[in-house]
Amino acid sequence: MIRSLFFFVMLVTVAACISPTYRPPAAVPDRVQAARAAALQDAMQTALDRRARVYDLAWPVLAANTDLCPVHRPSIGLVVADQALFAKMAGDLRTEDISALGVPDHLQVVHAMAASPAGKAGLRRGTLVHQVDGEAITSPGAAATRMRDALEKKGEVSLVIGPATARRTVTLAGVPACAMPVKISQSQGINAHAAGGEIVIYTGLIRALDDAGLQFVIAHEAAHIAERHPRKYVRNLAVSAGWVTGPLLYAGAMAVDGALTMLGQDPQPSFKAQSVRAVAPWSARFEAEADYLGLYMFVRAGGDGPAARAVFDTFSREAPSSIYLKVTHPLTPERIGALEATLVEISEKQARGDALVPEKR
Repeated sequence: MIRSLFFFVMLVTVAACISPTYRPPAAVPDRVQAARAAALQDAMQTALDRRARVYDLAWPVLAANTDLCPVHRPSIGLVVADQALFAKMAGDLRTEDISALGVPDHLQVVHAMAASPAGKAGLRRGTLVHQVDGEAITSPGAAATRMRDALEKKGEVSLVIGPATARRTVTLAGVPACAMPVKISQSQGINAHAAGGEIVIYTGLIRALDDAGLQFVIAHEAAHIAERHPRKYVRNLAVSAGWVTGPLLYAGAMAVDGALTMLGQDPQPSFKAQSVRAVAPWSARFEAEADYLGLYMFVRAGGDGPAARAVFDTFSREAPSSIYLKVTHPLTPERIGALEATLVEISEKQARGDALVPEKR
């Protein structure tokens, strides 16, 4: 009896929780399917267009600064993928979704960077790739390795491309470029980072910046890699025992911040931010160096130097506290001042006809 009463009460409770006020008309299945397909198509197109934009902005930076990069090698500026990797690059969609949109299960071009040998040859997204340097390859990793090996040994690579019924062979000569893969993060944060020799640009940053600002950020992250900042960061943490003290200090700082928040206080800067600065006090210097070298790399790639300031304006709008907080990064006004001083230095060299080579200590 008690059990029956219990279930009755539960049913009444659930019914009360899920009872809507209005009754919308039932969706037509065909329209639901069409809307789903349209949404997937739009998501895929948007993600690939954003990726293409970043690749096209990265190519001039990578090609114009080989003398500043620790590693460079011949490249044709081509990105290929199989169906699974294509789905990931298209916004982390499912393979079956992009298959339903007509993307074949075949090695294909994701993007040929503008101004690169592949771009100039007219390779386009979706072009099927059947052979790389005379060998049939279906894995994007194997294709990239074979292209790299052929370019390093012969300075050129041949590709068999096109529809199965109309294949053609193109032979492309490589040009030197910094060996810094460019990746896209789906994070909506307005950020970017360099790690493992790769430049990672966040989707939120792609949305927030114009082309000049985005290209400057790419150059800034390339500068981090060129100066081996990620490696130096790890080494410094090991020397300072930051691997041990950092997490403990950070956890304690979070607890203090939480307690102060409950008491209605909001310390600026937060103890969490101060803990990061205490463990990695060199971060600000690394950022300043990347700003300096990155601006040179940006201008050498054809960028408009003064337009780089838009990056700092964006960060000031999106994170106003960065204007006055000095934690792991220099103050925004300080960075703008240093940027303007670097612009003067570059302009003077351009006026004299000097090579745009950054000054070393």
